Amino acid sequence: MPEVTSSEYIELKRSVDLLELGMFVTRLDRPWEDTDFIYQGFQINTLDELQALQDLCDYVYVRAAKQRWHIEQGSQREKTPSKKIVYINKIPINQELAYAHSAYKDACSQTAAILDSIRLSGELDKHQVNQVVDDCVDSILRNNTALIWLTQIRNKDNYTAEHSLRVCIYAIALGRELGFKELELQNIGVCGLLHDVGMVRIPKNILQRKNTLTDKEIQIVRQHPVYGKKLLISKTGIYPGAVDVAYCHHERLDGSGYPRGITTERIPYYAKIIAIIDSYDSMISDQPHSHSITTLDACRYIYQGKDTLYDKALLGHFIHFIGIYAPGSLVEMNTGEVGIVIETNNEDGIKPKILLILGSDKLPKNERMIDLNKGGITFTNTAYLIKKSLSHGSYGVNIENYLPIIKQKSKYPRS
Repeated sequence: MPEVTSSEYIELKRSVDLLELGMFVTRLDRPWEDTDFIYQGFQINTLDELQALQDLCDYVYVRAAKQRWHIEQGSQREKTPSKKIVYINKIPINQELAYAHSAYKDACSQTAAILDSIRLSGELDKHQVNQVVDDCVDSILRNNTALIWLTQIRNKDNYTAEHSLRVCIYAIALGRELGFKELELQNIGVCGLLHDVGMVRIPKNILQRKNTLTDKEIQIVRQHPVYGKKLLISKTGIYPGAVDVAYCHHERLDGSGYPRGITTERIPYYAKIIAIIDSYDSMISDQPHSHSITTLDACRYIYQGKDTLYDKALLGHFIHFIGIYAPGSLVEMNTGEVGIVIETNNEDGIKPKILLILGSDKLPKNERMIDLNKGGITFTNTAYLIKKSLSHGSYGVNIENYLPIIKQKSKYPRS
């Protein structure tokens, strides 16, 4: 980059949480002589320098070229794409499921291995992280529903690893909805996969506690963003923004979050995305000390926090892509029959494609695919409607058992 003269740049006030490698710091929020920095003005070239600034200051001033930076004094520059990319599914869900099922299982194992390695040795395999994320990006670019569907297959034995992978998948899918470029999809995927990495420092007896946590135990758990930041800040080859997300994904717009209680202007854009997804997946998941709620109730709950807890615009995009009835979720129809949501309908969220699997007596029946958007009709010649959303495992349903049927039938819906 050519040297920037005084007439070609301005100073931007920047929260230290929003600093990135390569930025040139011109001033601090305190006198230079009160610090250990040798130079009065320097470029941030290493993570150690970045960490030192974040430990010492609340904000600094950085040099910003006028032709490259939008002047937004004292607030975050949102990293939305300048031109939204519109993606289309390249293959139908039944074809992508054939590949994605084995890929998802492998990604679960790899994610568990990544977290185990950090827990035992402090080492983070960047190649393994990038491989998991790249595979997820590739699948979601081919079809944006298959992996989302597979996230509904739950294993209680390794909640943190599977939760981390699910947040990664949701984040990439939301990034696609937002029109992110492929590199941005990879970056947000890394943020999602590593957002809870600090949990490896929380004692297992607390994480696996089946009773309600005590106030002291809750405070211990709430240190995981701090641990996550410390674990990632020294790792090279990992997208630097993952540090901010690990540190800030429990912060809320109104300052009611933790660990620092910062408000909207200091919360990084990607952290706002992960905050929504992390909350959503936690709500719809059974955990040792809490039970899941339905996907519909989760959407209702987080929407109540629009503009106070969560970014309203991002929340709107998330609910639009995940659907009121999420892919892979269970629903009960007006006939009493039970079905699995196969695909959402972006034009009308209450009219997804559904595989009916249980009769009105809640016993297995011959499976039948219906598409509510095309006017699914019951055998008594009335319209099918969704009566209510059901929790995971309702009536003993294991959705993984229905994968072979979905692969066969989802291409040719019948009503």
